[in-house]
Amino acid sequence: MSSNLACTLPCRESHEPTTMDDSYGSPLSQDHVTDVILNALEDLHIIVNQLRVMSRRLDAGIAFLPEVSGESFRTQTGSEENGPLDTTEPTGLLSESTSNEMDHDAMFTKETREIMSASEKTGNNLLCEKTPYVRKESLKMNDEIRRDNEKSKQHDVVTVGLKDQSGDSSSESPKVYITAPPEVAEVMTCKVVDGLSSLMVSGSEELVSSVIRIEITNHNECPFSPLTVAVPFQASYRGNYGEITVKVVDLEQRVSYVTPTSTEGVYGGQRGSYAVVRVYSLGVFAVLSRLRMETFTVPKSGLSLKLSMDSRICLDYLTGSFTVPVIAQVTVQPVDAAVLSSIKSKNDAYHAVLTSSPLLYLSHPSALKLRRPFTLILPCPSNSDKKRAGEETDRCALASGTLSHQRFRVDGALVKSPKDPTELLAVLGWIENHWQVLDKVNVRNLQNGLVSFEVTENHDRLIVLRLQSSVKSSSLASLVEELEEGVRIFPVTILVHRDPLDPSSVVVSTLPSRDLSWDSSELQALAYCGPPETSSEIFMREGEQLLPRFSGNITCNDDQGTDSHIITFHNQRRNRLYLRLKEVDPFGNYSSPHYKGVASLFRITKGHLVWNGDTSALPKDFPLEELVCRLPLTLPKGARTVCRPVSASVMQHSQPDELLSWLSDQLTEDDAALLVVSLRLRRSAVQIARLRAPHNLSQQVFHILTAWRRGLPSSSQKCPTLAHCLTLAGRPDLAKKLPLREPADHKIEQRKPGET
Repeated sequence: MSSNLACTLPCRESHEPTTMDDSYGSPLSQDHVTDVILNALEDLHIIVNQLRVMSRRLDAGIAFLPEVSGESFRTQTGSEENGPLDTTEPTGLLSESTSNEMDHDAMFTKETREIMSASEKTGNNLLCEKTPYVRKESLKMNDEIRRDNEKSKQHDVVTVGLKDQSGDSSSESPKVYITAPPEVAEVMTCKVVDGLSSLMVSGSEELVSSVIRIEITNHNECPFSPLTVAVPFQASYRGNYGEITVKVVDLEQRVSYVTPTSTEGVYGGQRGSYAVVRVYSLGVFAVLSRLRMETFTVPKSGLSLKLSMDSRICLDYLTGSFTVPVIAQVTVQPVDAAVLSSIKSKNDAYHAVLTSSPLLYLSHPSALKLRRPFTLILPCPSNSDKKRAGEETDRCALASGTLSHQRFRVDGALVKSPKDPTELLAVLGWIENHWQVLDKVNVRNLQNGLVSFEVTENHDRLIVLRLQSSVKSSSLASLVEELEEGVRIFPVTILVHRDPLDPSSVVVSTLPSRDLSWDSSELQALAYCGPPETSSEIFMREGEQLLPRFSGNITCNDDQGTDSHIITFHNQRRNRLYLRLKEVDPFGNYSSPHYKGVASLFRITKGHLVWNGDTSALPKDFPLEELVCRLPLTLPKGARTVCRPVSASVMQHSQPDELLSWLSDQLTEDDAALLVVSLRLRRSAVQIARLRAPHNLSQQVFHILTAWRRGLPSSSQKCPTLAHCLTLAGRPDLAKKLPLREPADHKIEQRKPGET
């Protein structure tokens, strides 16, 4: 039977998700044993169902076979009156158990007829008395077969693509594909809940798909199981050390990991990457990339094993290493040379470390002690320059077969290399929840950058370091701790792009620094061609979040508030946040052609998040303390329309030049001198008017009046003020004529809006 049929049942004894952080081997070993037991139980369930059906048929036949005798013709006639047994093959999809039932019924009918023929020859007439009983049993068997046929027809399945029902996604393509009976597939719904992505990863896991919630309307449990679910995903980096798995969280938040039956397929007419799993319960689904775990059995006779993920890593168990056969699990975490170089640059005490082997996570049963030492072979390459210098010597030694494993003991676990006596080797193991240098080990430096050593105790984690000179044990332990943490931290750059056609539309992208140029090109293809604002390089873990806070004269134009705008970082996913910005004060930043503001990004770790419906939320009154970076924001100022009162806009032009020109012709020199005094003009304004027209009195008076008009507020009533000044200057006659000489349209505009 298939080994993946029952591997999706979650463990009901624990409500906590199984992770690989602290106790790497034990929870995963329990999951493996649970999968084996569930597979066996499902096979046993199928066999029991088949035996139950066969037993029911045999009991019905045995009940009347001893009493069958008499006339075969009457039996056949009685059967035809009530309808013959329907033994034809149903048109629907037959299960294996139904086919077996059909074959058994055919054999039973044949044997019954033979016995009935023999009874007829003996002259027995008991059959006539028992004919109603035979008819009843035949009809009962006929009805059971019909029900089985209908049940098998109901098991016809279809593959349906479910679209996002949350309304947040702009794409109309299906988010997941379900293979189930038609009546079940019609009531199933799918919703993208990427707000839970931070809580779906732990340890070294990386999210490679959308987080999807699959539900059945008005049902808490799945009425048909198992269901086949195909979740599309996109993994950027897939090596020998990693594997694809599906994490399922049910309604009670119980976590289970399901191994896909396949990772590629054709759905919706397109071939792509799909994680196909068979599940017994619904909930939240996410496709993860995690370190591959290899499980093997160590018999009492010993074992020599090369790992399938890396054939250079070998484990050699001697005979009698364990008193009973044990199941062991091993996982390999590769260490990038760039991570080691980055850690060495931060501390001068680490400069003597040249290279490192992969981190080896090895799990044995804790109740059984290792009786004999076992040998490990790990790759730990030498320094690249020295390795190239010694290639020719190694080649000659290999050709002559004279290269042998030489053993050296220098200061405990520090072992000199036969190629270069200045290089040392150090082996560290995980003892009592911290790293320690293993002093009592036998280390051998092999060819091609391999290292062999023997271990006499169970160690959950092991690593080998190649040193240029002697280093303190405490410094080596600190280095390995930073190295173990550094492989799960990624250098990240934050970009802010804007749309040139719509400057208020911006996108904030959080991506690994290695993908900076690729992401910029993709955003330019999406019309975000503006010059980006780039942050300095920061370091983030998988699943951590960034919460933006806006200050200055720019904020986010959203009614939901800034708490809804959260950027979640995933190493193999697009982490983008689309925002619409607006200014706080349209009259602010008056000395600049742009509105200015700042976006401050605060880090939120996964330990502070809680499950809240379809999102991960922070506790109330959670203080934002860890500031990651600040990004400057600008918005160009547009043409601003200023709305003024109607009276103010009209009174600015209430004294037209024609009226002032007429008044200038009516005044004499003495009248002009008295008018200047009543208008309270400055002497400089009068002098300028005389200089502009030294020989024309009318022009001088006109310039004096225009200078007086410019000095008044635009909303003031100029005509009554000028009439009052003319009265003070001794020309009340002109003061009476002034309103009459004013144009009619200006008179109407000077009226207040409430007047008629």
